[in-house]
Amino acid sequence: MSARKARAERLRLWRAERAVDRMRGLDRKVFLAIRVDEMRYPEIAERFGISVAEVEKHFAASLRIMMSAMDEKDPWWWRFRLW
Repeated sequence: MSARKARAERLRLWRAERAVDRMRGLDRKVFLAIRVDEMRYPEIAERFGISVAEVEKHFAASLRIMMSAMDEKDPWWWRFRLW
């Protein structure tokens, strides 16, 4: 892997982590349950005591946050970040 590709992957990971940090409440819990724990919507609904429609709503909200974070331009200071 070239240095440029490695830097791009680190940037994508950093943006994803920052997006998850921005999520609040059930948006974050639902997102992590789906993406990390690989749970299904009915399981999540039962776990948090909400309807499947609410699970869909919270997941959609978390995906909007994630997409906006991934579309951001590189911060000016990024080129000085040490790994």
